[in-house]
Amino acid sequence: MALTIRSVASYNTHKEYSVDFFGNDLFVTVTPTTSVIRRWINAAVFYHRRWHRHRPLVVGVGVQWTPFGYYDPPADTLQLCVGKRCIIIQLSHCGHVPQILRRFLADPQTTFVGVWNYQDARKLWQSGHGLGIAELLDIRHYVVNSEGRSMRTFSFEHIVEGCLGFRGVRLDPGISMSDWSVDDLSHAQILQASVDAYVCCKLGVLGRLWEV
Repeated sequence: MALTIRSVASYNTHKEYSVDFFGNDLFVTVTPTTSVIRRWINAAVFYHRRWHRHRPLVVGVGVQWTPFGYYDPPADTLQLCVGKRCIIIQLSHCGHVPQILRRFLADPQTTFVGVWNYQDARKLWQSGHGLGIAELLDIRHYVVNSEGRSMRTFSFEHIVEGCLGFRGVRLDPGISMSDWSVDDLSHAQILQASVDAYVCCKLGVLGRLWEV
């Protein structure tokens, strides 16, 4: 599988990584820090307005939590992707979240796209920050493969292969069910979370989901 990740920088406030997704370089920030979250959102909006003002903003969204018996756990992380810029916000380590994040997530003019995400909005609300989000689309309901067939019931792996032509890109259940509340996320967790959000953003743009 042509997916790799490498560490770029480590600071007290955040860590930065580079993910190679079949030749596409994704820049990934992992942080619980308010100022870093604020800076990422401002930069994402700025670059979108500068280079893609002809269309609405499309954001890939993913939410991770740590399964624990019969307990219904809240979100531990929120991953966002705009273009090739991704951020993984460690909600379980945030003292508080900036108001700009609340406004960003609540903007009805922004198209938010995830996959197999029927629990995500509830998990965000259950987090210690009570985060709300505007309409969150599930990419499965809108994409079709090269033969024009709906992929509503397909796995993430088959959606990526059918729509983007890349094989072997799967969401590993073992990683999905790992501990997302840890201080230092593993490279495997960061890679999966960022690819999840990036693919959803990419397909949201290709499918012009702001028109649905």
